[in-house]
Amino acid sequence: MPKVSVEIPQELLDDLDEHVGDEGKFVNRSDAVRASIRKTLDMLDEIDQRHGRVETDDGESH
Repeated sequence: MPKVSVEIPQELLDDLDEHVGDEGKFVNRSDAVRASIRKTLDMLDEIDQRHGRVETDDGESH
């Protein structure tokens, strides 16, 4: 799996860490970041669908 390095403001990292670990929703930071990216991409796909910006396999927008 590729690794990506990003800069994150400390306040976001602090908030993220509250959800990571034995008492959190995520096993580690990477798990939390992947879940967040997936959720954001799903939301963007839904927005694109509502605005007719989704392309089919034949290249047409619907």
